[in-house]
Amino acid sequence: MPLWAMLLLIALGAGVESAEPGRFAYAFGAATLYVFLPPLLFEAAWNLDADELLRRWRPIVTLAVPGVAITTLIVGAAMWLVHVPLPAAVLVGAIVSATDPIAIVAIFRRMPVPAALSTIVQSEALLNDAVVVVAYRAILAALLAGFSARGELGIAFVACAQVAAGIALGIGAAYLVALALRRQDRDAPQMIGTLAGAFVTYLGADFVHCSGIFATIAFGIALRAYERRFIELSIARDVERFWDVLALAANACVFFLTGAALDISHAFSRPLAAVAALFGIAVARLVLAYALTPLAMGTEAKPAWLHVIRVAGARGALSLALAIALPATLAFRDLAIDVTFAVVLATLLASALVVPRTIRRLAGQFD
Repeated sequence: MPLWAMLLLIALGAGVESAEPGRFAYAFGAATLYVFLPPLLFEAAWNLDADELLRRWRPIVTLAVPGVAITTLIVGAAMWLVHVPLPAAVLVGAIVSATDPIAIVAIFRRMPVPAALSTIVQSEALLNDAVVVVAYRAILAALLAGFSARGELGIAFVACAQVAAGIALGIGAAYLVALALRRQDRDAPQMIGTLAGAFVTYLGADFVHCSGIFATIAFGIALRAYERRFIELSIARDVERFWDVLALAANACVFFLTGAALDISHAFSRPLAAVAALFGIAVARLVLAYALTPLAMGTEAKPAWLHVIRVAGARGALSLALAIALPATLAFRDLAIDVTFAVVLATLLASALVVPRTIRRLAGQFD
C-alpha cells in the first residue's frame, strides 16, 4: 500500500470520527484484536523468509524482548518525571512499546530494502506486538490485584507459560493444516484451510489463555516451513494472490479504523505527558538501534541498517486497541488513552514521511 493511500485512509477515518465522535472507538478495538489481526499476522509471518529468520534471530529476539522492556522502562521513566503516577507511566510505556507491523510491512514491501534488514524489522514488529500483549496483560493483572513480590513472580511465570503454549499450539496447528491440505491441489480448500487456520489458531489460543499473537505467528512460519520442506504441500499461486488481496483489504480497514478511532481533541489533551512519552520513545529507539542491535549483530551491524531500524518505530492499531480495551474502572484509563492517541498519531505520520526518505537516501549503503 503506497504512502499516500495510508495517509488518505487515516484522514478519511479521522473525518468520520469528527462527524460521529466515538462511534467507532469500541468497534475498532474489537475488530482490530479479533477480526483483522489474525489474517494480517498470518500473512506477514507466511511471507517471512524462514532461513533468513533463523540467521538473524539474535537481533530479532533482542529487539523484541529486551527491546520492549527497555522501551517500557524509558517511556515510563520519562512520563514519571513529568508527574504521571508510576503505575500509569509503566502501563502506558508497555502499551506504546509495540511497533506497528501493519505500517512497517506496508512501507517495506514497496521499498528497495535488503531481505535480511526487512526480515529483522518486520520480525521485530511482529514479535514485539506479541511480547507487548503479554506484558500488558501481566502489568494490568498486577495493577488490578495489587503489587506483591510473590504475585508478580506468579504473573511472570504464567506469562512465560502462555508464550510457550501459544508457540506450541501454533506449530501443532500448522502441522495439522498441512496434513489436511497435503493432497488438495485446488484453490478453494487451500484458501479456506489457511484462513480458517489463522483464525482458529488465534481465537483458540486466546480462549485457552495462551498468546494468540505468538500462536498465529508460529502457525504462519511453521506452515510455510512445512510447505517448503517437510510435507509435499504445493500452495497454488491463486492462494498467494488471495492472501495478498485479503491483506490489502484488511490493511485498508485497519488504517481507516485507526483514523476513526483517533480522537484529535484527546491527542492534544495531555501535552506534557504525550511529549514525555514521545521523547522516551525517541531515546529508546536510539538505544535499541545504536547500542542493543550492534551487540546482537556484531560485525554484521551496518550503519545504514541501524539508521533504518532507528526510524522504523511507528506505533499503530495494536497500541490503540490495547488502550481502548483498558477496564473502565481503571483510575488513569483516560490518561492512557489520550497519551496513546497522541503517540500513535505522531509516530505514524513521522514514520510515513521519514522511513521512505531514509531508505532511499541510504539505498546505496546497504551492501
